[in-house]
Amino acid sequence: MKKFYLFLLTSIILGVTSIANAQITTATVSGKIVDQKNLPLPGVTVTAVNTSTGTKYGTQSNIDGRFAIQNMNAGGPYVITASFVGFKKEERANVNLSLGNTSFNFKLTDASTELKAVNITGNPTKTGTSTSINQNQLRRLPSASRSLQDITRITPQSANNSFQGTNFRYNNVTLDGAINNDAIGFSPSLGGQTNQSGQVGSSTRTSPISLDAIQDVQVFVAPYDIKIGNVLGGSINAVTRSGTNTVTGSVYGFGKGAFMVGPNNAPTASGGDGSKLPNDYHDLQTGFRVGFPLIKDKLFFFTNEEFADRRDPVISGAGTGGSAAILSEQDAKDITAAFKAYTGGIDPGTYGNTSISSRSYKFFNRLDWNINDKNQLTFRNNTIVSTATNLERDNANFRFSGIDYTSHNNSTSFVAELKSKITNNLSNNLLLGYSNVHDYRDPNSDPSLPQIEIAGRTAGTTIFLGTDREASIFDMHQKTMEFTDNVTLTKGAHTFTFGTHNEFYNITYDFVNAWNGRVN
Repeated sequence: MKKFYLFLLTSIILGVTSIANAQITTATVSGKIVDQKNLPLPGVTVTAVNTSTGTKYGTQSNIDGRFAIQNMNAGGPYVITASFVGFKKEERANVNLSLGNTSFNFKLTDASTELKAVNITGNPTKTGTSTSINQNQLRRLPSASRSLQDITRITPQSANNSFQGTNFRYNNVTLDGAINNDAIGFSPSLGGQTNQSGQVGSSTRTSPISLDAIQDVQVFVAPYDIKIGNVLGGSINAVTRSGTNTVTGSVYGFGKGAFMVGPNNAPTASGGDGSKLPNDYHDLQTGFRVGFPLIKDKLFFFTNEEFADRRDPVISGAGTGGSAAILSEQDAKDITAAFKAYTGGIDPGTYGNTSISSRSYKFFNRLDWNINDKNQLTFRNNTIVSTATNLERDNANFRFSGIDYTSHNNSTSFVAELKSKITNNLSNNLLLGYSNVHDYRDPNSDPSLPQIEIAGRTAGTTIFLGTDREASIFDMHQKTMEFTDNVTLTKGAHTFTFGTHNEFYNITYDFVNAWNGRVN
């Protein structure tokens, strides 16, 4: 194992690999240890034990009294201990670590010295403007849609998934250090899904992972850590939960319906008309999670399964609301009759109020193995199966329901991560990832029909009917493989990182086969 890492480090230094720019998936504890006279103490043994899993980490302070423990799992609680022969042992209990670096400084006293109180403080070290959200905050923060964007909006530089005023497609979203983006930007910003745009599942208005599977979230804006890259907007990095020595779990359900929404009592001049949401509106999420040990202190399993179902009204029927200026009810009847005559009796769909729906199934599983005190291996899978219909109407466009289509977004991703301590001053983090996304559409009407566009009654407005021009041909496959390896060397008061991050894409947009398959 040591020979392999030494070879890898040599290759990196020689320039065989590229500069690392993956995401942070671990926590680091560093600091300085001094005696009563504030002189540095070398050779002090520092240990950190995750009491929930029994995972142990350790190192010794160098000649300057400094220490650093790399590749620790976020969360906790940890007990951090500093001990040295002839000195009293100092301990910090119930420590919960966030992603990134946290500093703890210790002052050890002679074993024969009475000391009334010792204060040991921990301070996070930032590498750029960032916001960290830990497990306790995740439980307490309000979330309307239970998505990542409900959490990241507490970042001061964010506005509805835009960071520093950039388009959401410039964000970089990772789960356990593996990319989770729409690589070519095909995911549209359909009504109701803006907060998920640019991520896997955005075309079906679903989030890429359940909040109950997340341990820690970190949002970077303009980071300067070499391990954080591929971002011009916001870097959103989430790491997932693991099992512990204690069997823990939860069965949950969240929901809202039309009965919880009052009438539109805004002033008439502002559009208030006393109307209520249609009764079929609802938004439901239900699921469960459980974590437990397979082998105490050694092997752990965590799983989270979630189902979501939502139905939204599509109002503004012909002759009502904002659609009145585009299409009258009589014009809608005339267009329907003409369309049926032209197509041999095919109905273009309703021009009255209707609804759209979305449904998703999320399956998350994670396995953690403490191989020994120097090596920990994690393997996880995240799978999403989701569908959604996509009919929209606004003040400029009116659509008959027959032009609606169903989006399908099925994805699965695998991540394997090996965290290793080679020496007290040298550690390594190896990550392998693979994801497969299949995003396609099915028309809800006869696919042989053309898309018909008619100028509305007022300038700049359009009436749509027939079959959506892309619904029969949109069939996108996105396969991504990635390899990341970071070697961290601590030397005195300095930390050096060498590494490589590589992404390999295979994206196909099947035009001819998708068209023929659906027309025939």
